[in-house]
Amino acid sequence: MRNIAGRKNLTSKEAARLLGVSEASVKRWADGGLLPTLKTAGGHRRFRPEDVAAFRRGGLAGETAAASNKGGSHERPEVARASQYEATFDEALPRLLFESMVGGHDEETAAMLVNLYLQGHTVARIADVVLCPALRMTGDLWQAGELSVAQEHLATRTALSALQTLRTSLDARKRASGRSAICCSVEDDFHELPVHLAVLTLEAQGWGIVNLGTSTPFYALSEAVARFDPQLVCVASTVFNHPDRAAREYGEFSTASRRAGASVVLGGVGFQSESVRRRFPANLHAETFFQLECHASALDT
Repeated sequence: MRNIAGRKNLTSKEAARLLGVSEASVKRWADGGLLPTLKTAGGHRRFRPEDVAAFRRGGLAGETAAASNKGGSHERPEVARASQYEATFDEALPRLLFESMVGGHDEETAAMLVNLYLQGHTVARIADVVLCPALRMTGDLWQAGELSVAQEHLATRTALSALQTLRTSLDARKRASGRSAICCSVEDDFHELPVHLAVLTLEAQGWGIVNLGTSTPFYALSEAVARFDPQLVCVASTVFNHPDRAAREYGEFSTASRRAGASVVLGGVGFQSESVRRRFPANLHAETFFQLECHASALDT
């Protein structure tokens, strides 16, 4: 799907396919001002992925199509969900995303993520297969001295900005499960991206989120569990500077979680070793966002 995902804006045909309607409908909505559009130098219509996502999220595509049918039109929206989910990622996408992030191209990076979501890929799958590999590429090159600190910071900021745009594209109809989760990272871990990805993975499934952000001690997390009474607690760890102190506080947190009936998910490289996992038992030690997605889905049934 590189022809769509790697491009900044969408053609009328691509927008129509993602909305599950005819190209004629897209052009009519654009001409009527219902769907924001841009024009190329040659006069061709182009659509920002964010605008297409907002149009679909608001249910306007289906409602407008239904109104057209009532008015005598013989058009029938074609839902392409199955083919969208069967679509595979282009293996070049992580590299393309990496280059966009390092270049500080906010709109292009956001467009790539939103395009993939519009094609039917879940947030978890986008994170695992495209975004995380691009982030690892950034980290590896920085450690090898091939990227500067400024470039690494710019890539991170661009990714965060793109995730904010992706968040506005999530289907609002899925945001009513009644379930709540707390998300954070361990104390002295200031990496924001893993927390944001966990938040988006859950929000895409309709979970309400209490985002405590980065560097949250387990004693503070215990207080938050008692206060907010969540069904799920997700803790990320990219670095683990004080495991002994954290282990002492973890017992109190575990007790508070059991009392609240909350499932605990620990993820990230800080929780990968078996020795650490024995010291920090959890309902799930997640290695991918897909595992978090599946665990949350099981709790939601």
